[in-house]
Amino acid sequence: MAITDEQSRANPANLGTGEQSTQNSGNSIAGLDYNHPLFLSPADVSGIQIISFQLTGIENYSIWNRSMSVALLGRNKLGMVDGICKKENFSITMGNHWERVNAIVLSWIMNSVSKGLLGGIMYASSAQAVWEDLLERFNKIDGSRTFNLHKEIATLTQGTASVSIYFSRLKDLWEEFEALVPAPPCDCEKSRDFVLYLQKLKLYQFLMGLNESYSQAKSQILMRSLLPTVNQAYAMIVSDES
Repeated sequence: MAITDEQSRANPANLGTGEQSTQNSGNSIAGLDYNHPLFLSPADVSGIQIISFQLTGIENYSIWNRSMSVALLGRNKLGMVDGICKKENFSITMGNHWERVNAIVLSWIMNSVSKGLLGGIMYASSAQAVWEDLLERFNKIDGSRTFNLHKEIATLTQGTASVSIYFSRLKDLWEEFEALVPAPPCDCEKSRDFVLYLQKLKLYQFLMGLNESYSQAKSQILMRSLLPTVNQAYAMIVSDES
């Protein structure tokens, strides 16, 4: 019976059954399925930057952590940093292959941080150790950062920027704020109502920051019996702008 990807991440040792008795290098020769956490595709090489920006410090750590986690999950390598795919979870004969995968993931992390931060991780031998070190150093979620984000969202206006640039900036702030103060994860009725309230709040924040030249378009949106989502409102405003 095939082992699912979820089962593989839960217990990487189970994947030892997918290894052939001949322990040669390479995915196909070693018999690693593409769902195996140690499987390496042709694109999984060191020296590349798997996200579009670098970690600079506390100010962008939450977005960096989220982006890196998504990128690593997409490559089935999140287990190399979250402690699931430890070396001791695999057979001894897979040790060298684990070291290779660890080195590649470590290079991805090093390529995604600014040069000023490399000194503290340059000589680390474990991708998980570097991940946890960065978490301890920069995951400083305090009231002042949350307050400043909320203030920036509340006071952001379009000014001389186009609607698209203004909206993109606002969305970046929303995403960072939600990473620090996530919405309730449950699917109960109260939680759904709260999420709907947050969506309505975003709509109001977007409309408040628009220039006065869009006052008629804003009035038409707010007069609707069923308010649109913020994305729908953005599309309406852009259409009015064009």
